Amino acid sequence: MKHSFGRLVAALGLVSALGGQPPGLAAQSPRPMTLADLVQLPRVTDPQLSPDGGTVAFLIARADWKANRLVPHVWRQATAGGAPVQMTGGDTGETSPRWSPDGKQILFLARRPPDNRPQVFVMPAEGGDARQLTHHATALAAPMWSPAGDSVYFVAEDQRAADPDREKLRDDVYAYDENYTQRHLWRVDVASGAESAITSGDFSVNGYRVARDGQHIVVQRAPTPLAGDSYRSDVWITDATGRTWQQITRNGVDETDAELSPDNTRVLFLAEAGPREKPYYNGNLFLADASGGSVRPLVPDFRYAIDRATWAADGRSILAVVNMGVHTEVFQIGLDGRTRQLTDGHHSIQFWSYSPAARRMVFLFDEPDRVGDVWTLAADQPAAAPTRVTGVYDSLARDFRLPREERVTWKSTDGTTVEGVLFYPVDYTAGTKYPLVVQLHGGPNDSDKFGLGPGLIFNFMPVLTARGYAVLRVNYRGSTGYGNAFFRGVVGGYFAHQPDDVMSGVDALIARGIADADRLGVMGVSAGGHLTNKLVTWTRRFKAASSTAGAANWLSLYAQSDERSNRTVWFGGTPWQRDAAPRFWAESPVKDAWRVTTPTLFFVGENDARVPLPQSIEMFRAIKATGTATRLYVAKGEGHQWNGLRQQLYKANAELEWFEKYLRGRVYSWERFDTM
Repeated sequence: MKHSFGRLVAALGLVSALGGQPPGLAAQSPRPMTLADLVQLPRVTDPQLSPDGGTVAFLIARADWKANRLVPHVWRQATAGGAPVQMTGGDTGETSPRWSPDGKQILFLARRPPDNRPQVFVMPAEGGDARQLTHHATALAAPMWSPAGDSVYFVAEDQRAADPDREKLRDDVYAYDENYTQRHLWRVDVASGAESAITSGDFSVNGYRVARDGQHIVVQRAPTPLAGDSYRSDVWITDATGRTWQQITRNGVDETDAELSPDNTRVLFLAEAGPREKPYYNGNLFLADASGGSVRPLVPDFRYAIDRATWAADGRSILAVVNMGVHTEVFQIGLDGRTRQLTDGHHSIQFWSYSPAARRMVFLFDEPDRVGDVWTLAADQPAAAPTRVTGVYDSLARDFRLPREERVTWKSTDGTTVEGVLFYPVDYTAGTKYPLVVQLHGGPNDSDKFGLGPGLIFNFMPVLTARGYAVLRVNYRGSTGYGNAFFRGVVGGYFAHQPDDVMSGVDALIARGIADADRLGVMGVSAGGHLTNKLVTWTRRFKAASSTAGAANWLSLYAQSDERSNRTVWFGGTPWQRDAAPRFWAESPVKDAWRVTTPTLFFVGENDARVPLPQSIEMFRAIKATGTATRLYVAKGEGHQWNGLRQQLYKANAELEWFEKYLRGRVYSWERFDTM
């Protein structure tokens, strides 16, 4: 099947969503969504509010088939309304738009010839030619204006030392886990373009925030940039020159969002930590004295998980994005630990940031009928309601038949309440039983929420429901937003509860007459892939399964993976500690692969460092030996997260074909994009 790019753009209403109905486009009845429609949807990301609160800069990314990826460009729109304006249009796209403190300029990152490395560019806020500000020798990221607006900070990798002798030998051998360069903080002068290093030495900068007075910088330092060393990071404070340092934390957890209070007396940071900063708890908010005093959780018994946080303009409270299970909301948290919820709805909050100058927040709401438009909210008006700014997805519900979403709960076998989101088939008729696909999120320290969800083409839920499937997303044990006991339900027995959590939810939908017990499918990515691998060895009730980047053998995975700290907590140590190996093997799905009768697909990125290719090979070969139908697809050049549009589309086509064959007994015709 071939598709016209022009017809798809018109059908999606992209022109009207970005500034008016195109001439001659007649209103059409909503139709079922296809994979082509999903891929062509624009993605809005990274909204940033101007200092006066009057304008939002944001990115809109669209599918570029020649580049085989989504290409983002910078747009702006007045918060009071009006048409959006495209600011950039480079072939390779732009990222990280940031307003200058006076609101007169916007910086962004872009790759341009001849070096094609990310560099900082600056352009007038009203539009015009952009000026390349940095000419750094290595790739850079995380740009941030100084409060005075006279310089821009960024993080960049160190330049590798030249070794002529090794180059002559064409030596491609490297020392494993040593083939990296440290990342350090730099500053560039806006007027002259002169660059200077703020930090140097045998450590890496994982994150930073410049204090609001511009005199201090909070830095998250780790021994190396390796993912496996992120838990060894600590929070430090330095002056703006990088000459003096004060260490704030000394723990074994990864801190994020570290920031000095407006009066420079306290530091806040987030960490998945509990009492005495013990690792592996729901994300919590911590405060420390800026002089290096004790660290304390601000809301130690908070039921939910805190995903993001920043100081309010007056420093008397903290604004935070809180994961409440199937939805995320904005909270205000007082320094006495009292909390006040500022938003409430069937949505997930994405790309949240706060402008102290405007005293407003800006973010995206992922909702059942919108992938994620830009909204703002006043931070110091208790009765204020969020205000939508953009209308990129105004036509989505008008043009497409989208599924009804419903929060569902049930009791697992041990009496614990489990929550999920049910997506009904678009033609749902009460009393009719439908094939059910269970979708399992990654992490497991994450949760599925209202909205169409991240990774649209990876999970293609709107297409499944359009083709007559019900979809259940399960927040199984280990998910965030349900308290620490639920979150830590994987410690000491990773799969002790998860299979029961999932199957009790499936049984609840069967009992309601929604799901057909004879047509059950399951799919999951990362931790969802681990659980899919376990489920097909644990039950024969699923008639089709798809596992992406799933663990087969916890013993071998521990040494293969780039991140191990959480697994050390789950299994109580490392595999090579005395008598520890049996705990890892006992939870490994591959040891029970002889039981599998469910036709199972496997997908993995060729360069996946988190759950490497050998894990999928182990599971695939074990199931193949049983005579059960199985296939393993390897995405060339992809890592744990797939970026290639063609690779993502191939995966979705293969999974749809698999489910149609084994759940419906139907032949599926692949959607192709040869003309794009």
